[in-house]
Amino acid sequence: MDMTRRVTRNQNDDDASNSKTIKTDDVGFWSYLNHDMLLLVMMQLGVIDFVAFSGVCKSWRSVAFSNRKRFMASKPPMLMWIPPRSINKDRKYCLEDHERRKFKTTLTHSAGMYCCGFTCGYLILFRIKTKDFRLVHPITRHELFFPPAPWKSDYVSGVTSVFVFSPSISKFVFVVLATKQIWFSIEDEGAWNCVSSTFDFTSYMDLHVFNGKIYTLNYKNYHLCELTLNPELRVTVTLLETNNHLVDLNLFSLQLVSCGENLYMIFMEGLFRDEINVYKLDFGEMEWVPFQDTGEEHGFFISQAGHSAAVKPELWAEPWSQYPRYDVTNGGGHGRFFPADEGWYFPHDCLNVNLLDESS
Repeated sequence: MDMTRRVTRNQNDDDASNSKTIKTDDVGFWSYLNHDMLLLVMMQLGVIDFVAFSGVCKSWRSVAFSNRKRFMASKPPMLMWIPPRSINKDRKYCLEDHERRKFKTTLTHSAGMYCCGFTCGYLILFRIKTKDFRLVHPITRHELFFPPAPWKSDYVSGVTSVFVFSPSISKFVFVVLATKQIWFSIEDEGAWNCVSSTFDFTSYMDLHVFNGKIYTLNYKNYHLCELTLNPELRVTVTLLETNNHLVDLNLFSLQLVSCGENLYMIFMEGLFRDEINVYKLDFGEMEWVPFQDTGEEHGFFISQAGHSAAVKPELWAEPWSQYPRYDVTNGGGHGRFFPADEGWYFPHDCLNVNLLDESS
């Protein structure tokens, strides 16, 4: 039975009254719950329930939107599935939380595109035929488009990228390492710029944003290259030489990750890539320090898809976590790592923006 009730609320500022008819079998009085109470309820939800919560009504959506960064920052990583490529159909996408609940959706206009990475909550899609990039945020549905790439590579396995925000121009900047060169494209400008430098990027892999600067790693000597963009978006390239030489590292699985004020280098090894070693960079001594000497307890979420992260213990150490975990190989009993063949989605990072430090 479809029942309706008329609700009248007095507006004290103009002594007028406003009446509104609502359906009690729809949202009813739920939309008028106290916002503090709604916030308490919302913070107990998982990410998948949060998506449903934000779609109940305008009042709930307002609470969700104004507190979504706080909410996401408190949530552990989620498993992520997305097919490598869908030629004729839009891509399917699935998130699964630690309680095995799933959120499935379709990425519109994604047919013929590869997923080649993840940055700041955005999936990085690349269309080989036209070589254009599309960044899609599966939670907020925000999208950004970048023009066809000027490099001639017809594959995506050797492409790594990051997404940053320039405060001086109030625009996003998409930075890509491909075919031994670094390129960047500014939001809505429809062009690519090559980083003009005598620096040789031949032996460099991975890109990572840390403290407002962009870093890439040399897989032969483990030196870092630091890229700084100034307010005119001119790039300064600085070589940071490390003093210790590490041997017998797997050259094809090196990645940079960070947590707080610390930068780490991780690599997988073993027949099934079921072991990882972690090194923390001591910027004062410019040395890579074995994780066992740090005394830290971070969790390292390792993705075969190429995007990994270091996560504080409070987001993964709870006993209800169902994710398989293993000891960090060189951790001396400290730290855990969580491998995934599919990929990881990081709610705690998905609404953060990599702000460029343009003070240099």
